[in-house]
Amino acid sequence: MMWKIAFVCLSALFTVGLTGLVGGFTDVDVNDERVQNAMNFAVAQHNRKLNDMYLRQVVEVVKAKSQVVAGMKYVITVKMARSSCRKNSANEECSNHADPAQAMPYQCTFTVWSRPWLSDIQLLNEKC
Repeated sequence: MMWKIAFVCLSALFTVGLTGLVGGFTDVDVNDERVQNAMNFAVAQHNRKLNDMYLRQVVEVVKAKSQVVAGMKYVITVKMARSSCRKNSANEECSNHADPAQAMPYQCTFTVWSRPWLSDIQLLNEKC
């Protein structure tokens, strides 16, 4: 009887070790539509806060994770740079400056909480 309990406990620990903790963060595909929506929302909020006439754009997605909460929480780390587009430009194709002094590259980690059934999305944290 004791060996059955030990086997069940060890099996559970082994399974948790392989898949991560239930309710914990898991890596996600950066091309997933929901991840892209969360990232675009965070970048738009970031651009609103900046006191600059030029938009910042994502140059590279470093990593993305998600966690099931009352909705989905995304933690997305990106490399950003200053683009050639002004904030008030509409539907303009933006490119990043080739000159690092103009592009001013930097890295940001955004935490976004999404509850699509409520049409609610919030930027919880931004660290650049």
